[in-house]
Amino acid sequence: MTGRRILLVTEEWAGSGHRMAAEALAEALNEMRPTAYIKVVSGLKTASPALREISRFFYLQMLRYNPGLWQKMHDNDKKWAALLKKPLAVWLSKRIIRELIDRERPDIVVATHAYCFSALAEAKRKGPKKFRLIGVPTDFCVHRFWMHPETDAYVVAHEQLTDAIRADRRLERAEVLEYGIPIRRTFYSSALQDKVYWKEQLGLDPRLFTVLISGGEGGYGSMEEVIRVLLREEEPLQVIAVTGKNHELQEKLDRLTSLCSPVHTVIVRGYEHEIWKWMSAADVFITKPGGISIAEALAVKTPLVLFRPLPGQEQRNLTFLLGNKAAFHARHADEIGKIVRQLRDSPEDRKEMLQRMASLGKPDSTEQIARYLLQL
Repeated sequence: MTGRRILLVTEEWAGSGHRMAAEALAEALNEMRPTAYIKVVSGLKTASPALREISRFFYLQMLRYNPGLWQKMHDNDKKWAALLKKPLAVWLSKRIIRELIDRERPDIVVATHAYCFSALAEAKRKGPKKFRLIGVPTDFCVHRFWMHPETDAYVVAHEQLTDAIRADRRLERAEVLEYGIPIRRTFYSSALQDKVYWKEQLGLDPRLFTVLISGGEGGYGSMEEVIRVLLREEEPLQVIAVTGKNHELQEKLDRLTSLCSPVHTVIVRGYEHEIWKWMSAADVFITKPGGISIAEALAVKTPLVLFRPLPGQEQRNLTFLLGNKAAFHARHADEIGKIVRQLRDSPEDRKEMLQRMASLGKPDSTEQIARYLLQL
């Protein structure tokens, strides 16, 4: 037991959520078993830095200039999954064996991103070092990029996703664990305090209805447009905009809010290491439907208004939440004000929404996954 070696393989070039999930697991594993060897690595950055840069470039260009193409790739995931399995996976697996498996000698490999998953499976099948392979999709969907018969187990966001894996007969031997998406445990513990407590801790006015806006680490989601809509509301609002690492957006919002009406309080923040405090204080969270952001909001019991999803998995996340009536979807910016008023003025609607969210949330997901890995 003391010599257990667990390798957490992720990617950070397609959004920070995948790495955050891996780091949340690493933190829990280190606390539960300090003698174990736990390491988080970026798959492509380790195996092929050049391919990582190429992939990152095309991903960002597609999101900026042709988001429909990225959506089509997800809609035709069977075709693209075949490419990731062969020939790309075969080529990458040789590098992964050399750069990761031979060097780290893991007993367990956990992947929180699908790009290198097939290559890891090939490495497991061909390499001299045998290990257990665990897939942890960090969205409320399981696309075909994850499907590989060498997988020992999958951890899915919710019970409703199990059928997607069981439908593939090649995965009959794979265990399916319905533990949820791993998130930092501070989100779970912060929910033990009410919103008034967190507003006071952050120096906010506990009497004001508080709206948190975030577009992830990159500041996506037309945040300026959202703020302009909220500033037109007649009743006072407390608005917090978190721009992540998008410094240009932060400066733009600072200029905008310096001219805003005195009716509202608007606070602009950059990257927040303790974002759980702001999410716990908020009465509503306006964001794009990234898997990690959704899981965190479910944990802290903050109603979601989803706006401008990125193509691909975020569209699928949106479909999942709307199918369970566990979030609001603003198709146009003008709808945001109406939704905010509804949540502020109707405690009954808010209570019903929180009940539906509770049926999807897995706030103790990280502990459950860590315990499972340590008992393998």
